[in-house]
Amino acid sequence: MRLPTGVDILDRNLSGGLPIGALVYFSANPKSMPEVFLLELATPRKTYYITTSKDPRYIMRDMKELDLDVPDVEFLDLHSEYYQKILPHEPDKHKAIKKLIEFLNNWLATLESKKENDFTIIFDSFSFLVELGVDADELKTLLDRIYDIINDGNGICYLMMIKGVHHESVESRIQYWCDVIFDIDLERKGDKIVNKLTLPKIRGMSPVTDYIKFKVTDRITIDTSRDIV
Repeated sequence: MRLPTGVDILDRNLSGGLPIGALVYFSANPKSMPEVFLLELATPRKTYYITTSKDPRYIMRDMKELDLDVPDVEFLDLHSEYYQKILPHEPDKHKAIKKLIEFLNNWLATLESKKENDFTIIFDSFSFLVELGVDADELKTLLDRIYDIINDGNGICYLMMIKGVHHESVESRIQYWCDVIFDIDLERKGDKIVNKLTLPKIRGMSPVTDYIKFKVTDRITIDTSRDIV
């Protein structure tokens, strides 16, 4: 059984979607407008959207401008929690980080208690926690807990990771922990910029090693044309 991603042509290429209970490493070049992709991923089912860079009202505005049919989305605003509530009262950065992780764990405990089924969690972005300096053991403990929650609830979790920000060893470690890797990049071909998607790792499935071209207009559109060499 698969969970649809929300991008129809991609789901057809994936025999219906991604594995249930998958932790997805969503690696993206920021120039490729990955935030539009993330909003599409929120459309198929109940979504818990963890935002680290924008106020939730601006994300809702973006969803409306894209005319996305998002049936049920609930936001967790880590950005405001850290920069507006925790950090002004806790000058010690290490203690501030611990308070943020405690806040996130309390939220996860509430999610666990709901015992929901068929949902999506989106971290936009997980890079935020890595760049703050959350150590590897805390990250692994956090991801283990998320993994239990999405597998018990037949859900899926996307970890947005910004390309060009992290040390390769950090990226490799988190990629190893994940079931699926989305790799989004772009390249210039003549006077055009081409957005590319590959899925080099998918639990229980053959990886998609040939890149899939897509366009970002008001929505994500998969380009089914073939390059002529």
